[in-house]
Amino acid sequence: MNNLKIRQKFLILGFIAFLSLLFIGWLALKINQESFKNSNSVVINFQDTQKIQTLYIEELYILREMILSLVISPNDDYKNEIDKKILPMINSLDKKFSKNLYLDSKYWENYKKIALKTREYSLKGFDEGAFMNTSTVERDSFYDLINQLKGIQNEKLKSSEKKIFELKKSVDNNNFYILIGVFIIGLIGLILDITVIMKLVKNIETIQKGLEKFFDYLNSPTDYKKTLHHIDIKSKDELGLMSEAINKKVKLIKENLHDDYKLIHEATLTLDNLKEGKFGNRLKEEGKSKELNTLKNVMNEVIDSLENKIKEEITQRTNQEKLMMQQSKLAAMGEMIGNIAHQWRQPISEINAVLMEVETITKYSKLNKEHLLESIKICNQVTEHMSMTISDFQNFFKPSKKKEDFSVLSACKKALSIINASLNNNKIKLIFDVQDDNIINGYSSEFSHAILNIISNAKDVLVSRKIKNPKIKISIKVGRNFTVIKISDNAGGIKLEDIDIIFEPYFTTKHAKQGTGIGLYMTKMIIENNMQGFVNVKNIENGALFTIKIK
Repeated sequence: MNNLKIRQKFLILGFIAFLSLLFIGWLALKINQESFKNSNSVVINFQDTQKIQTLYIEELYILREMILSLVISPNDDYKNEIDKKILPMINSLDKKFSKNLYLDSKYWENYKKIALKTREYSLKGFDEGAFMNTSTVERDSFYDLINQLKGIQNEKLKSSEKKIFELKKSVDNNNFYILIGVFIIGLIGLILDITVIMKLVKNIETIQKGLEKFFDYLNSPTDYKKTLHHIDIKSKDELGLMSEAINKKVKLIKENLHDDYKLIHEATLTLDNLKEGKFGNRLKEEGKSKELNTLKNVMNEVIDSLENKIKEEITQRTNQEKLMMQQSKLAAMGEMIGNIAHQWRQPISEINAVLMEVETITKYSKLNKEHLLESIKICNQVTEHMSMTISDFQNFFKPSKKKEDFSVLSACKKALSIINASLNNNKIKLIFDVQDDNIINGYSSEFSHAILNIISNAKDVLVSRKIKNPKIKISIKVGRNFTVIKISDNAGGIKLEDIDIIFEPYFTTKHAKQGTGIGLYMTKMIIENNMQGFVNVKNIENGALFTIKIK
């Protein structure tokens, strides 16, 4: 069996199954033939019984009634009329009884003779003799004939019953033989099938396990020195030939794996270096696989090209970031100068008023020393306040070098102190709703700058749109996981086509001379990148709402 091919094994199993079907078909055909034979005998017996009843017994009773009618007829006319039917009927029965193979014709001949005698007596007017003859001798002969016919019917029926019983017994026996045959053939086929299939399944499982161990080996590149599993199948069928081919191929693969894995390991290290930003390394190892060597050359070319592109991109990004930071500084400087101007407008007016008073007194009256010293003192106080304003602005725009714990409320107030004079100058009402304060960790100056950018944008929109009763509302709430700062205005909201791109760099709705488009971008970078928070914007009933969440 081991030397047979798989297709030969299945051909043998198929041939055995074909012979089994032929045997079962022959047995079924034999049963059908016997059943047909017995059934045909039963049908013939029933047909013979029916013929005896219809062709003989029924006509004999009719003949008997005709003779009785002839005997009791009141006149010759009736007798002649009835006699016309009797003779044809006797002739017909005579022909039928002459062909009957089951009944002795003497019974019919005896009854016919007596019946003709009765007819003769009646036609000659010997009614008494006819009546006596028909009520005695003819009647006895008639019933002897009828009983003989019924006896034949009973024999036919008994024969039919016997045939039916034999048919039933034959069917039972044949069914038993079929069951035994099917069982034996099925058992033999099952044993053969299990023997062949289990052998095939075992060989397939052996190949499967060998391949699984080989694939496990391939998944561990560092274990290339490990001994490979050998697929051991003794049969000479297709599976045996397949196992031999696999073993040879696996052996060849193992011989080439060492160099290939060295090349793969070098490529992996090179890619890791690229991820870390380390350039300059190239693949040098040679593999056995042409595809790997081709991949090696492609990788070296890609690395060369990638290094150049990365250097170009880094240079371009660096220049862009420098430009953006410069623009941000210029924008912040412009904002700072504008806010300083608002902060200094009132102190300068105070100094101007003091100087005008000193000038007037000097021109029109005598300026005493005490008044001059008092005026100088007032001017010194005002200039000191102005100097402190400059210091506040300098400290505000000075970037934080390290993270620190700071108050959210204090950082917001710090931003408001910078822009408060500008808000008052533009008659913008500031509503400050503080429910709680919280201490968070981060860059205090950058956070204040982010708040200032949002408030400054809201102020610019309120002014440019000339909103009546302009308002800016700031609220601070502290939750379980976040501190939430909300800044809203009543400037009419942001256009729908702009709301999704408002945080992108260089996007601005202001005139080119009024904005650079980096304020909100810097705010998003500060909140989300530096402080791991979230910032978003949406339109509300009369304006826009910026929401900042800090952990």
